[in-house]
Amino acid sequence: MTGRLTIFLKRMKNYSLQFGCFILMMVQILSAQGGEDYSSEQEIQLSSGEIVFLEPEEPYLFKAAIQIDAPADLVWSVMRDPERIPNYVKSLRESTILESGDNWKIIEQKVKVHSLLPKFRYVFKEQYGPGHLIQFEHVEGSFRDLRGWWRIDPTESEKSVRLVYSTFIDVGWFIPISWVKKGINKDVPELLMLFRKEVYSDLPEEASQEQNE
Repeated sequence: MTGRLTIFLKRMKNYSLQFGCFILMMVQILSAQGGEDYSSEQEIQLSSGEIVFLEPEEPYLFKAAIQIDAPADLVWSVMRDPERIPNYVKSLRESTILESGDNWKIIEQKVKVHSLLPKFRYVFKEQYGPGHLIQFEHVEGSFRDLRGWWRIDPTESEKSVRLVYSTFIDVGWFIPISWVKKGINKDVPELLMLFRKEVYSDLPEEASQEQNE
């Protein structure tokens, strides 16, 4: 009787964990697919070229938006081009596509975040769609967990979009999440600014000069 009870409780625990993972996954998908409601002040900031920090949904640590005055298809092509990543992720040292399909890639990357630290290696899966959405999740490597998404939202103009980025990182090694969040708040805005600059480099010369002024 005791043995059967133990087996039953183990099964219930596994079912609970699977159900919890399913609910978490659905929350992440729904949050990534939704649009953003900006205040009038945030609209002004975005139109002025500033980065707007947004309240992230659980379990993400960071969420921000930036306006890019370029067509959505151009922004999307830069987002999906792995060869351009080093132009806006300055800590990246190596990036290799291990596997790929129609709407996904498994990518290995090595980054150098500090001169006194070794390179960190991690593997993640990128999934594309629906729409102009990229979701990524940890597969293996240095970090305990790494996930997030970035999405293109349309504006009233066909020549302008909003890029929204949200991420969660757990590096492990007893490093407090608050420290990780502080690092993300510093590094990701720079990434978004450099990404926008990379997009503008593909615009016609006159338009590119105007956007970079």
